[in-house]
Amino acid sequence: MLSLRTELEAVFTKLGYTVVIGQGDFHAGTCVVLKDKKVVVNKFTPLEQQIDFLVHALGEMDLSNVFLLPEIREMIDEQATIFR
Repeated sequence: MLSLRTELEAVFTKLGYTVVIGQGDFHAGTCVVLKDKKVVVNKFTPLEQQIDFLVHALGEMDLSNVFLLPEIREMIDEQATIFR
């Protein structure tokens, strides 16, 4: 599962985001800080939830020009049908 999170992080990097895996009293989220695009993930959140968040966040982005592993594309598509 950790390698899947690493692959998801790589997609965000391709999209120009900095991925921050940190600790604190916060929930995961995406944000723009002074034109810096960041994805923040609480490292104490269970790994499966971290992956779910990253997949959900990617599902809200334009990925038409980004190569995604079939497994990741499938996860995004599955989640999209759940939230429709």
